[in-house]
Amino acid sequence: MKDYPQSVRRKDRQETDTSFLHEILDNAVSCSIAIEKEGYPLIHVAFYHFDAANNDIIFHFSKHGHAGDEITDGKKASISIYKYGRLYTAAKAVDFGCEYQSVIIYGTIRIIEGEQERMQAMSDFFDRYFAHIPDSSYEAFTAAQSKPIHVAKLRIEQWFGKEHALPAIATDAFFPAFPSVMQPREA
Repeated sequence: MKDYPQSVRRKDRQETDTSFLHEILDNAVSCSIAIEKEGYPLIHVAFYHFDAANNDIIFHFSKHGHAGDEITDGKKASISIYKYGRLYTAAKAVDFGCEYQSVIIYGTIRIIEGEQERMQAMSDFFDRYFAHIPDSSYEAFTAAQSKPIHVAKLRIEQWFGKEHALPAIATDAFFPAFPSVMQPREA
């Protein structure tokens, strides 16, 4: 790829205000990371932490397996972060759709090697998702326990957002009736 895309096809949905981009990054949980691999692209889904001060996306993954072999220093990557809303209907089936907000990020991966920086990144993850859990209810993680984990940063080199809200042509709107993960299935 020569250059990162500078815009989106649907200009009416493009969001360039950094406050919109930060809002999405601060209020979503996981991201999809795509990297070039010989044959098929590799996509990896991970929790992430947005380091706004340094304009970095930080994520972790196992050193074992496909991600550990392919997500390496200096590799270019794309990250997708999105949230969906209501599905909607309209007078014509071709106009049915879904509300959404998304951010696409392009950058270069850097694997964090230094133990102090790695442990700080792991602490940032923990603080983002589990800060409400009392310290007395668990044993804190150690540097030795995190050895099988790669922690990576992707410096945001280019990004853009999109938002599609309920259009005026919508005749009905509803949230999908899919169960959330690990919700008991009906027999």
